Amino acid sequence: MKTITTLFLIGTTMTCAVSAANSEHLIENHLGAEKSPRLQSLSIADNGNIWASGTKGLVVMSTDNGKTWHKKTVLNTQDLQFRDIWAQDDTVFLLAAGEGDKSRLYKTSDNGKNWDLQYTMNNPKGFINCFDFWNKEHGIVFGDSIDDKVFMLETKNGGKSWHQMTSVPLAQEGGEGGFSASGSCVRISEEDEVWVSTGATKNARLLRSSDYGKTWNSTPLPYPDGSTAGIFSAIPDSQWTFGGRMENPVITGYHLEQRQWKATQNIGLKGAIYGSDSFGDNVIVVNPDGASLSKDNGKSWQRISAHSFWVVEFDNNGTAWLAGPQGRINSINVTK
Repeated sequence: MKTITTLFLIGTTMTCAVSAANSEHLIENHLGAEKSPRLQSLSIADNGNIWASGTKGLVVMSTDNGKTWHKKTVLNTQDLQFRDIWAQDDTVFLLAAGEGDKSRLYKTSDNGKNWDLQYTMNNPKGFINCFDFWNKEHGIVFGDSIDDKVFMLETKNGGKSWHQMTSVPLAQEGGEGGFSASGSCVRISEEDEVWVSTGATKNARLLRSSDYGKTWNSTPLPYPDGSTAGIFSAIPDSQWTFGGRMENPVITGYHLEQRQWKATQNIGLKGAIYGSDSFGDNVIVVNPDGASLSKDNGKSWQRISAHSFWVVEFDNNGTAWLAGPQGRINSINVTK
């Protein structure tokens, strides 16, 4: 969504189980420098490699659980914002979000040594936000609506060709789109169900498909309305959505319990939630105001950092990786 900007918020709302000052020791620092570009997306491959991407064409990768990091250069992309990344083994896909031809898709099959440009948006009104993949061959991209229709792309051949999906719902009035803050506005569950989070209009909604995008179920949720409000992030495996509003900050989260969506309380951050992920009953949410953790699936929350983060991703061992401005990458293991 083109309205996403860097927004640093000061202060917190609501009472948390522990203060950020008392919980910073839980966070392990891995990377970050004052003048480094902002990181906005993370992906952890099956082989354990950790990938992160962000503004000014920045892509970094670690093969040793965050001890050392290596920059992966994508030629002639210094003016692009890589707001989503997906990795499996040595195959990595990158999504650049921006207006018109600044929206692009790249792929490497050799762990970042060489990159191929696979797709460039040819509509000046277009803006792609995020993507996810069922496997290395089959993926889906979500973008802001064009000509009153939700914009989605699909590949079934590893990105050799990307086709605009025709089975998508009509867009809501007011320019329905998504938010490319953390690369989590599209997520595919372990059961192959895809969730697409929308906003930037009067009625934010969750689009869900359990047949690889052939048909869609649309569920409106009571998120704030407006061009900078809606659902920013979803976790289909644990049935969570998060978002809110950036201007006149409002934080919002809803959990699906027994077929009813219930609002979560006392997250302890100010402003819309940008990114989220879960591991068992552990849920972490992040935004420019910091990071909060729930160890009981949203019943209570503790603030774990006052640093600005835009994205969080769990690995298979219960370690959450958080990234954000100034090239910052931190981690916390919730099983200890």
